[in-house]
Amino acid sequence: MNSLGRAVVAMKGDAGLMFYNPASIAYGSPAQIFAGFTNLYPSVLDDNLNVINAGGTYRLEQTGTIGIGVSQFSPNFWTERIILLSFASDQLMENISVGASAKILSWSAESPQGEYAVPEPGFAYTGVSFDLGAFYQIPEIFEQNDLQFGIALLDVTQPSIASNGSSDATLPMKLSTGAAFISRKHHYALYGAATLSEGNRKLAFGYELSAFHVSAMGIESELFIRFGAGRVTKTDSQGEYNGGFGIVVNKVKIDYSYSYQAFLQNVGGISSIAMSYEF
Repeated sequence: MNSLGRAVVAMKGDAGLMFYNPASIAYGSPAQIFAGFTNLYPSVLDDNLNVINAGGTYRLEQTGTIGIGVSQFSPNFWTERIILLSFASDQLMENISVGASAKILSWSAESPQGEYAVPEPGFAYTGVSFDLGAFYQIPEIFEQNDLQFGIALLDVTQPSIASNGSSDATLPMKLSTGAAFISRKHHYALYGAATLSEGNRKLAFGYELSAFHVSAMGIESELFIRFGAGRVTKTDSQGEYNGGFGIVVNKVKIDYSYSYQAFLQNVGGISSIAMSYEF
């Protein structure tokens, strides 16, 4: 997702999309599992700035698709976790899916450590939030080319994530809309998305190309090349730039992405690697 500038609200077929648009998981394989690891800012020393995520989806016949996902960020003395329970269905109208996610949000901070630390207890929080999404596709808009649209409302209940419930820590609602042009004829895809949160608007774009596809001894293999970029629409925004690749061998997919954020200097980029398997 990062290699496409996270412009994936109108993307389908990947279980990890439940974090961006719960309606997207209505399409794809009958069952899928995934796991990923993201290394944040490697030049920042003496901390553990890594994100681990995992999950899976399972299609229920004549009903829809259920999904579960977990994301955890655990630097020193601090833990943030999201547990996502999703459901999406494309049974109501042709080429349209709707979805929703319930999210269990939690964080915990250990008590201060060290000889000169001020003695005080640790803090923790657990709460619930919700996401909503819709997805619409126009297959064969012309020969072997599809058009897709997506919209998602994230954290619609805007919970406070402070341990004391303070309104100063209200989680803002985020509105994401996007479109995708999928050319099965020429083996590429274009993605675009706009996100609005707290009055800030971010635009993102992504491009994916199937570099080659071979079949040998009953094994299907494919290589994807991806590029992306995003920027908040402010005059002082410097944006971010993304790239990566994906390798698919039969039902196993491995993805790598690198993100360079121009507004953060001397901390290094963001590297991510993920693996998924379709049943």
